[in-house]
Formats: sequence, C-alpha cells, structure tokens
Amino acid sequence: MSLQLLPPETLFRIFNCLNFSDLKAVVQVCRMMREIGEDPTLWKALKLLEVHPDDLMTVLGLPRLSKIEHIKISDRNSPRASRGWWTDPMSMVDEHVETLKLANLHILDISRCYLHDIDAKLLCEVLNNIEVVNANRANFSEEQLLAIFQGMSDSTRMKTLILNTTEEIEEEDLFADLSHISPDLLAKALTKLEKVQISDACLTSDQLEALMKYMNKESNIEELGIANNDVSEIDPEEFAKAMNRLEKLDLSGTNLGGQERPNTFFKLMVVSTNLKVLDLGFNSFIDNNNRSLNPKVFAKALNKIEHLRMVGVDISDVQAQQFFKRMCVQTKIKELHFEDCKYDMSLINPNFLASGLNKLTKLKMANSSINGPQCLEFFVRMAQFTKLQYLDFSFLDLCGVPTDILAEALNKVEKVILADCHMTEDQSTSLFKTVAISTNINYLDLSLISVEHIPAEVLAQGAVKIETLKLVDSDLLREQIEEILIQVSSTTKLKLLEVSFEDAFVIDDEIIERSVLKELRLSEDYEYDEENWMQFYFP
Repeated sequence: MSLQLLPPETLFRIFNCLNFSDLKAVVQVCRMMREIGEDPTLWKALKLLEVHPDDLMTVLGLPRLSKIEHIKISDRNSPRASRGWWTDPMSMVDEHVETLKLANLHILDISRCYLHDIDAKLLCEVLNNIEVVNANRANFSEEQLLAIFQGMSDSTRMKTLILNTTEEIEEEDLFADLSHISPDLLAKALTKLEKVQISDACLTSDQLEALMKYMNKESNIEELGIANNDVSEIDPEEFAKAMNRLEKLDLSGTNLGGQERPNTFFKLMVVSTNLKVLDLGFNSFIDNNNRSLNPKVFAKALNKIEHLRMVGVDISDVQAQQFFKRMCVQTKIKELHFEDCKYDMSLINPNFLASGLNKLTKLKMANSSINGPQCLEFFVRMAQFTKLQYLDFSFLDLCGVPTDILAEALNKVEKVILADCHMTEDQSTSLFKTVAISTNINYLDLSLISVEHIPAEVLAQGAVKIETLKLVDSDLLREQIEEILIQVSSTTKLKLLEVSFEDAFVIDDEIIERSVLKELRLSEDYEYDEENWMQFYFP
C-alpha cells in the first residue's frame, strides 16, 4: 500500500515519529507529503545551533520553523569572526532581538554573544519571556543587567538563568558583574527562578546575605551555582538553611571553610538536606584561625550526597580518613570527583578505601595521592565485585597491581580513562588480550601510554571489541593501526579510533579507504577533555 493513499492525519502521526533528517527527506517526495511534513508542530523540537544574528529573520521566517522552541545564536562561523569575535559590534542589535520577540522560544542560548548595543528595555522584555536563557559570558552593559533583574523581579516566565559558569576560560571571555545591583532586587529576582548559575559574578557579601534570607522565606530555586563568590562573611545559620533547601549546589572556590562557624552547614546537612549534587572544589577545610571543622560531622554530611565533587580541595588527614571510613560503612554517594586533593593518603586504611570506592558508579581520582597498597586493594576488590561503570585513574602509578587482577578489574567497567598512567608492558598487553575474549568496556583511553610493544594482532583483536578507543601519543606502529583498520567489520564494535596525527601519517591510504571504521580521528596533541565543572543546563 502506498503511503500517499493514507489519510493526512495518519501520515502526520507517522511523520511525527521521524528524526529531522528523515523528515527533511520526506518533504521532498511530493507536494502532499511536503504540505503535511512542513507542519510547524513537527519541527518545533528541532534545535537550531550556531545561527548568525543576521540570519535570524530568514530562518525564523520559514513556515516550518515558525514554532521552533530552541535556538543558539553565534557568529563564530562567520567570516567576521576571524577578525575578532568581541570586536564585531554587529553581533546583536535591536533588529535581531525584535525578531526573537516574535518567536515562541522556550530555550535561548546567547552564550558569549555581544549584546552591549541592544536597548535595555527590549532585551529585558525578550529574555524575561523565555523559560531557559543561557547567557554564559555574554557581554552585557550594567544598564541592561539592571533592567533584566528589575523585570525579573516584577514578572517573568524565565525558570533558568545561566550568566557565568566555571568552565575553562577562553581568551575573549567577559564575565557578567552583578555587584552594582541592589541586594534586595538581586535576591527578589533570583528567587523567582528554578535554576541559577551566577559563578564569578563579583557578588558582594550584602547581596549573598540578602539572597540567603529571601531563599529562607520563599524561593523557587532548586539549583544554584555561586562558585568563586566569597561566602565567608555570610551568617552561617542563614547560609546553612538556604543551601540545604536546594537539590544541586556549586560552592567551588567560595572560601566556605573560612566561615566563622564552618560546622553549621555540615551539621544541618547531617540532620536534614535536599542536596543531591554538591561541588566543594577548591575550598580549604583545614583549621582556619581555630575555626575547627569536625571530621566526623564533615564525613557524615558528605556521604549523604549522591554526586559529590571535591576537585582541588584542601582537607586534613583526619577528615579524609573519616570520609572514606564513613563511605565504607554507609554512603549515598554514586559519583565522586576526588582529584588533586591535598591530604596525606597514608593514614587511610586500604580496606576502607577499596570497599567505599567500589560502591560508587562513577569515580574520578585522576592525579590523586593514592598509594601502592591502597591501589592494590582497590583493584583486588574491584576484580571480585564493583558497581563502578566509570573510572578515571589518569596520571597514577598502576605498576604494583598484578597483571591478571588489573585486567580482570578494568574489564568490568564501561568507561575507563587511564591517560598517562604508569603501566608495565605486561599489564597493557594483558588488558587487550582479556578485552578480546570478553569485556564490558565501551570506552577506553590509554593516551600517553606506550603500546608499541603489543603485537599488532593482539591489539587489534581487543580494539575492535570497544566502541571508542583513544591512543593519542601512544607510540603506535604503522602495522598496529593498519591491523585495527583491517579487522573492523560490520560485526565488530569499534566506531571511533583516535590516534596521533604523526602515528597515522604513514598508514596506507588504500587500507583507510577500504576500512569500514566509522571515524578515524587524528589529534595533534592529547587533550584531557573530561569536564571538571558543574553543568546546570545541557543545550
């Protein structure tokens, strides 16, 4: 039966199940399918990414895109961008915003856009009529920010506001400075929202104090990011009550340990908290001016969090000891980021550490100070039983772990990142031999680890059992890469192989052309791209 014989309403329901690339093909079949397939309702969930401001009227003027809900504006791909992103005064002007005003947007991404020349009232009206606004490191004037917050405090549809995040800084980045906004206005406006990310916003103690008081009276905020704003002068009681009402909180780099009574926040967390995700990175919790933080309270509180980030934290040896001991006994932690932390690991019982860490589902301990006996006990336990599905032990020394135990343990995990680890030749060879037989690994990163000693056939047999394999700066030989490409077939799993450009340069072009590998990615230098910042919004 031909599709053209079906009733229009039936065709509409069928088209509604198609992805956008298939829908685009369908509307080119015939006039009838085009008329049905161009219904704006079918296209409203399409995410329009990297739209230049000057193209907004054309794009949003297309009938099929008249109900589009999500758009990201950028001129980074335009010829003008090569002359300097922030020096281009035409990035966004009133005309562009007037076009957005006519759209029915739910999500607007204007991150890193130049907005300085837009009329403040117009910008306020448009942004406060959109549910999710990602303006991360966008360039605002003080007048614009003041107008936006005034409008927000009066009436707003906005639920999510991203102004500054803690992601890696780019050379041209500018940060929104909110210090000129009155404390009451700032607090009244923000407590109308559900998700707020205002890290690095130069917030004053008075602004933060007002925000805490408003949050303790009436607030819609569920997720809050105030990283790199100093909270040390805020009343500990108000702060503790407000923060423990939240579900997701970024306090990285906030000098939390410098509060007059640092125990207050953690004591309340032990008794009652809604927090599930917490980032305490780059804070010091070692005794400061005789302001003692109780190690047992600290440990018990943190083990009530599901997703805990402790990157670059400075804690005492006893605090670390109690934290892992508590994790071994009772914990809610599922994901732990515990990298570059300053403490003496030698005081921690290897059994406590191993037992606690293998209860997690995601563990990032790259560049940690875990010692030989602890590392050994961890992998011994892991080989027996683990809940881990993600492990990042980059930059650690694994040479003391027996070859068979290491291979058996790692093959239980779905995502394994061991960049620049110290491994013996037997360990890396055994790993690929074990993978070739049976493995749970879908993603393996052994970049910066030499694998030239592994026989080409052994390496290839293991490689094709993994979906993503990264071997950047791993001293790969020509025959190793070619053997991997040859062994990839419709029945193997390997989809992405990333290697160094210089390693791939000598590969036979004919082998590359014949290979059915989906993507061979060439890199000049290895980039450790695992994100170490908390995301409040996923565009």
